Amino acid sequence: MPESNLDNLSEISNLAKLASDKSLDKREFLYERIGNFLVNEGQSFSVSEKKLMAEIICQITGDVEKSIRSHFAKRLSLKSDVPAELMIFLANDDIEVALPILRDSGLLSEPDLLKIVKHRSTQHQLAVAARDNISPNVCQAIYEIGKSDVTVKLLENQTAQITPELLAHIADQSEFILEYQTPLIKRPFLPQPIAEKMYRWVSVALREYISDNFDVDAKVLQIDVADRLQTINSISMESDPSAKLVSKLHAAGDLTAGFMVKALRQGEIDLFELSFAKLLDIDVEEFGKILYADNPEILAAACRSLNLDRIIFKTIFELTLSVRREKDSILTPAVLNAPMDFYDLLSEEAANTALHNAEFMQGALKYADTI
Repeated sequence: MPESNLDNLSEISNLAKLASDKSLDKREFLYERIGNFLVNEGQSFSVSEKKLMAEIICQITGDVEKSIRSHFAKRLSLKSDVPAELMIFLANDDIEVALPILRDSGLLSEPDLLKIVKHRSTQHQLAVAARDNISPNVCQAIYEIGKSDVTVKLLENQTAQITPELLAHIADQSEFILEYQTPLIKRPFLPQPIAEKMYRWVSVALREYISDNFDVDAKVLQIDVADRLQTINSISMESDPSAKLVSKLHAAGDLTAGFMVKALRQGEIDLFELSFAKLLDIDVEEFGKILYADNPEILAAACRSLNLDRIIFKTIFELTLSVRREKDSILTPAVLNAPMDFYDLLSEEAANTALHNAEFMQGALKYADTI
């Protein structure tokens, strides 16, 4: 065996012995020493030696100051000749440590990123969303966690491989999630039909951007927008305008979740409640019991019974919290937290069944007790 390899084995053996010493000073010294070995381009270690050093790092990391771990991660983030297991370990550390790894390391595979998106913090999800050239599957997983700020970060990442189908879906959501509009319209190679569709509801500034950057006839699009507004305004001039508007939109097949949430965002609570009640085919008073129920599972069941996207449910839940606070001076912790995991697992058929369970609707039973 070459002398250099013998020296390496001797050094690593000594370091491994130090790992049994639980004193903070010794562990921080060991962490930094091994870190220098792994980062230093002049050092020559075999794959097995690097794996052993990586195992020691993982073993003692809980006793090492976050600032030291963070400095090590920054130095290691661009390297490609270290064990992938170590990179995965660091990517799951606190975000101060994980950030450079999530942003720069090429050793994280698609399955690694998917696990981080599904199981780590919002800050980890934002870091993955900003990563260069993330795959279509990772983009889909990022969107499906249902956090608008993370989706915005994904849209702002112009190298992200977002499929045309997902772009079209997010474009539909942008009618009532205004934060999506600008980064979506300004994505490179955005399909023209998406831009034309969004022209109906975006701001004047974004309409000008669409006209300047897409091969569209703005006059034709403007006529469509004017016709749409004129129809709604003419309906609104009739007696009982909100009810008339909802009935006519429903009859024409134009009463959508987007319209409903947009009404809520604009403070048109009556219009929102009438729209939702119409889609559920119940009267407004009955819908009020659903919307303001102490158990948020009831609103979740109502949204899922209409097969609404999870982010629509989350938006409705969050926007109605202010109204709930006006109606109830004290809100239970359950009411303050949208049950997103519950919503993800609930099927449309099961939601309809729950809505016809009197005890569940009265708040006497949790959903799990109705099964």
